[in-house]
Amino acid sequence: MSTILFLHAHPDDEAIFTGGTIALLAERGHRVVVVFATSGELGLGAGEGLGDVRRAEARAACEHLGVASTVFLDHRDSGGSPAADGRSEDAFAAARADHVAAQVAALIEVEEADALVTYDAEGVYGHPDHVQAHRVGRLAAAMADLPTWYEVTVDREHLHFVDTHVAAVAGASISPSRAVGMPTVEISTTVDVSAVLVPKLRAIAEHRSQVGPDPTFGSGDHFDDVYGLEWYVRHGRRGAIDDLALDTTGGRPLEVAP
Repeated sequence: MSTILFLHAHPDDEAIFTGGTIALLAERGHRVVVVFATSGELGLGAGEGLGDVRRAEARAACEHLGVASTVFLDHRDSGGSPAADGRSEDAFAAARADHVAAQVAALIEVEEADALVTYDAEGVYGHPDHVQAHRVGRLAAAMADLPTWYEVTVDREHLHFVDTHVAAVAGASISPSRAVGMPTVEISTTVDVSAVLVPKLRAIAEHRSQVGPDPTFGSGDHFDDVYGLEWYVRHGRRGAIDDLALDTTGGRPLEVAP
C-alpha cells in the first residue's frame, strides 16, 4: 500500500477536485495525507474567524473521505485577484516557493509518501494560490526525489458537454479570457469516481461557509455527470492513482506509459 500526499491551497479544494480519488484510495487501503497551504481566510464571507471555521470544515470533510492525516502549513490566503497589489506580505502566493517546498519535502519524508498531488501549472482556473501550489509541489517532488507526482486538473473539453463546473465559474470570475483546465490529449489519468459520489458530496457539503446549502453547485441530479470524473497529469512512474484510472467509454484500465 502507498502513502499519497495531496497539496491543496484552501479547504474545499480537496473535496471538489480530488474527493473521489481520495475516497477510492482510502477504500483500497492506501494512506492519504492532505496538506492545506492556507486556511482560506479570504474566502466567501471573509471576516475574523473564517480561517478557524474553514479548518474545522476541512477536518470534517476529510473524515468522510477516509483521510489519515490533515496538515495546515499556516500560510495566509492570497485572495482571488491575480494582481499582487494589495496582497498581504505573508500571503501564500508571495512566499518563496523553494522555502515552502522545503516544508512540503520534509512532510513527504516524515510521512514516507510515495506520491504527491498538486495542481496543474495554471492552478486549474488561475487562482494565485493554486498556481503557487503547483510551483511548490513541483519543487518539493524534486527535493524529495519522489518517483511519482501528479497535477490535478479538469478536462476542459469534457466540460463542454456537461452543466457548468464550479471551476469554470471561479475561473470566469478571476480571468474571463483564461481557459480552464487542460485539453483531453494532455491528461494522462482519468479516474471515474461515480462509485464514491456519496462521500465526495458529503465532503463538499461540510464546507458550508463556501458552498452554501447546495453542495452540487446547481448540478442537482446531474452531479455525477459534472463531478463523477477527476483528472490528472502524471509525472514519473505509475502510481496508485493510475491503478484507479478507467477508460470511461469501455470500463477498461487505461494503458499508460510506464
